[in-house]
Amino acid sequence: MKFTEVRSKQDWKDFHQVPHVVYKDDANWIAPLQGDVEGVFDPKINDTFLNGEAVCWVLRDDAGQLVGRVAAFIDHARNKMQDHPIGGLGFFECINDEEFAFALFEKAKAWVEARGATVLDGPVNFGERDKFWGLLVKGFYPPLFQENYQPKYYRQFFEDWGFIPFEQILSFRGDSDQIPVERLGNVVKRLKQRNNIETRNLDYSQLKKYTEDFCEVYNAAFSKYGHFKPLEPGQVQKILLEAKPIADTQTLAITYFDGKPVAFCAVLPDINELLRFAKGKLSWWKIPILLIKKAMRKQFVAKGIGFGVHPDYQHKGAYAVIIEHLTNPRNVQRYPVMYLTTVRAHNHDAVSVYDKLNVKVDRVHVAYRKPLKDGIPVEPFEFTEPY
Repeated sequence: MKFTEVRSKQDWKDFHQVPHVVYKDDANWIAPLQGDVEGVFDPKINDTFLNGEAVCWVLRDDAGQLVGRVAAFIDHARNKMQDHPIGGLGFFECINDEEFAFALFEKAKAWVEARGATVLDGPVNFGERDKFWGLLVKGFYPPLFQENYQPKYYRQFFEDWGFIPFEQILSFRGDSDQIPVERLGNVVKRLKQRNNIETRNLDYSQLKKYTEDFCEVYNAAFSKYGHFKPLEPGQVQKILLEAKPIADTQTLAITYFDGKPVAFCAVLPDINELLRFAKGKLSWWKIPILLIKKAMRKQFVAKGIGFGVHPDYQHKGAYAVIIEHLTNPRNVQRYPVMYLTTVRAHNHDAVSVYDKLNVKVDRVHVAYRKPLKDGIPVEPFEFTEPY
């Protein structure tokens, strides 16, 4: 077997070709956009490179055929806050052959160890935790946009090599017309009788104000989590401008109490099924086709990419206000099915809120952890879903 580090354009073509080999007979798989994957490893796009490193490889068998790929990375800044330095493994793909799979794992292990890591997590992303994160263990049907989809046999690879199930990531799905809108509406009506409450949709002409308010809520809501990395308005502006061709401004909103931003919802139409035809390559001439497909479609699955409530308002009804706004008749008609933002199983606050919305766990991903030295404990978070 032979490893090749991904450096040239041809190397990247090979890296993207590997999953086409793995999933050639799997009708559920939808190729991730190559630009999205390469963006993770571009220092001009991914600011994790400011204090981190990453590398990708492809693997060929003795006959020169592509059989696997893997990426390894380390975030030195975040490791300063960890008890043990952590390395990451991601974008793993491999044919059903344990020898090749273990060789890919060992390649990533050696690279992160050389940079001081004593723990290896995988399959995870280099940077953002809301995409390309975890191994699919339940819900083997067409993936949502930027959601990991893998064959069932990967699980045995990870566990037989010594990875320990560490964190469970849950995707909740619900029929929009089953969300208890009437009950939420009654709660919101009472709140508005006692408070000055307003919810505003995204207005691209007021993008600066919107992103400043978004970051105020986001940073307050998530600062208590160990993986927290504060957002800057410029980062959010960039994301929203890139998403503008597909964004629905009526599902991107912020709630205000007495003029103070206290909650947000960020939901996009899921376009992954529309992207199937692109086979991972969104060339310039394919973009008009995508936009035509989107314009002709009357209904979409909605994918939540973010919900947050300022901690000072978590028990003051702010969540009810933002959800009631999201589930207005127009949105329910346009999005008959909604996937809410993925949450970790041990995030009891979020899971408790979702339980009240008549949504159910639809897919489960697991992030694994492996100690690279004797004596390093691995204490998994709580798992709530069988798989």
